Parts: sequence; C-alpha cells; structure tokens
Amino acid sequence: GINAEYGKQWYQRRVRATTLTPELRGMKCLGESTCYPLAFGVPAFFMVIATGAFLIASRWYVKIPPLGNPLIDVAKVTWATFFGKESPEKLYGQQKVDDTRQIYRVLAVFIPFPLFWALFDQQGSRWVIQADRLNGKIGSFEIKPDQMQVINPAFVMCLIPFFDIVVYPLMKKIGVPTTAAFRLVLGMFIAALAFVVCGFVELAMENRVSVWNDAHPDDPRTLETLDKTEQLHVMTMIPQIFLITCSEILCSITVIEFAYAYAPPSMKSVCQSMMLLTSSFGNVVVVIFTKVTKRDLYQYFMWAGIQIFASCLMYVICRKVQGSLDDYKNRMIEGDVVEMTITGGSRKGSKASERSRKGSRPYTE
Repeated sequence: GINAEYGKQWYQRRVRATTLTPELRGMKCLGESTCYPLAFGVPAFFMVIATGAFLIASRWYVKIPPLGNPLIDVAKVTWATFFGKESPEKLYGQQKVDDTRQIYRVLAVFIPFPLFWALFDQQGSRWVIQADRLNGKIGSFEIKPDQMQVINPAFVMCLIPFFDIVVYPLMKKIGVPTTAAFRLVLGMFIAALAFVVCGFVELAMENRVSVWNDAHPDDPRTLETLDKTEQLHVMTMIPQIFLITCSEILCSITVIEFAYAYAPPSMKSVCQSMMLLTSSFGNVVVVIFTKVTKRDLYQYFMWAGIQIFASCLMYVICRKVQGSLDDYKNRMIEGDVVEMTITGGSRKGSKASERSRKGSRPYTE
C-alpha cells in the first residue's frame, strides 16, 4: 500500500544520504581536512547511473497517452464561471464543472501544508545547527550533526506499521476519529509540539552556557564556543525527532491517500504534483519568517505558534469542504455501479463499489 511504499522509498533516500555523505565529507582530500567534492560527487555519480537505467528501461514501460490537458480544462471552466457569458455547464458539460469544483476543494486542503513543510524541512537545517552545538561523543565514536537525520527514516519504518496495527485500531476502539481531517489536524499539532520540545532543549543549552559563565567570569562562552563536553548530549534531540516523525506519518502519508481518494480520475496526477509543490512554498515561508528574530530559542517557539495556526486552519478548511468532497466521491461510485450494471457486470460492479467504499472509510467515518 501507500504506507509501505512511502516508508521504503523514504528510508532508502534518507538513510543513505544521512549516513554515507557525512562520512565522505569527513575524509581528507585535495590538501583539505574535509572532502566536499567527494561528498557531492559520489551521490551525483549514482544519480547519473539511475538516470541512465531509467532511460534504457523506458521502452519497456507501459505508456498511456494523455487525453487532453486537465489544467487547461480547469482554466477554461474557471474562466467561464467568473467571466463567461454562458454557464460553464452549458459550455463544457456538468462532469467537467464538477471535476473542476472537486479539484479546488482538494487543493484547499493543501493550503496549510507549506507551513507544515516549513517546520518539517528544518530537520536538515536549523536542527542540524542545534545538533552541531551538542555533545555527540559515544565512547570513541562521535555522531556527526547531520547524521542525526538518519533517526527520522528509521522511525518512519518502525512507526508506519505500528500506526496501522496498533494506533489506528486503538483510536477506533476508544472512539477517537480516524478520518483524514482528524489525522491532518492532529499531525500538524504534533509538529508544533515537536518544536516546543526543541525550544526547551535550546533553553537547556543556553542554561548550560549561563552556568559556565557564572563559574568562569574571566572566560565567558556562547552556544557556539562552549566546549561540547559541557553541553547536553545530542541524543537529547530524539524526543523532538520522534514527534516530528509522528506528525509526518499523520500528515504526509494521509494527504497522499486523501488526494488520490478524492481527486477526479483525470486529475489525480495533478493533485499529487500540487502537493509536492507545497514543499517548495514551505521553503519560501522559512526565508520570510527567519528574518523575524535571529535568536534560535525564539525561532523555535515562533514556529510552534505558526504550526498551531496551521492546525486550526486545517480544521476550518476540512469542516468546510468535507461534505462536498464526500458527495462528489459517492456520486462517482454510484456512477461506476450504474455503468457496470448497464454493461452486464452488476455483480462485479457492486463488489468494486464495495471495495471503493471500504478504501474510503478512513475519510468518511
């Protein structure tokens, strides 16, 4: 299913990148104490091989030619709705109008996601800076700051089956909703909680600096200059990584399933691409809000507040569009059943419809 495939791909990408690359970077080459050419060159080499394999094997792929351009259809229906002299139903038909309205409802659910990705992607930036200031020593071995990112995909692989086998059934048993809307709202709230925990870790780090400065007034230090052996251990970051991973499972996987379940048949790929686009918008959000304050402690709590706002916004949007989303999907299922009945496959059509309903239960309960 989507959960297993998501976990496998995420694990393969992140574990390899976050374990191999830092080790390559730490080697000596070209007269320097580090080797960034090797750290970037090896992944680039493997990417060239992957691209070549893709091109060579492309002749064996099943290629379905596109039937029209759904983006152009959406643009035409939208223009006719607001500026046309005739009704869009008369110009393009009821089905295209319904599909266009449905795509806008699905895209509305994506609106808070740039804020979610703005927090989530800081695992590879601000959280690495935090890890760089912590004590990474475990005996003779030292954990490099960017290697802490390997914990996230490891958690993903463990928590995906745990959520499917334990968490979601337990939620149903005690009467907690498992709808897509509830998962998305809860996931974003947990992301905010991850940054609250991160903020308290930063506060504890600053307190360590204050303790040193009080004891050594002639040798004041900062977060950057305090000896790492005097700081918290880097494993202190595990709770916040665990929380951000839980939020990822609740938000990222759920929204992929959500988009595929509710998008019009001709626009499923469009919805998936728009979902990926929200990640780039998240990076823009980071650029904008990072300028608010330079102190990391304030930044973490600021991001937590932003994510709480995103969680509330997601709740409002889902309450607004959920009914219309379900109505459209039920009409599509009923239409498939009627079509199968007319063509002599009523029994098969009914079973297909039942499977569709079962597949959509997490979103309609």
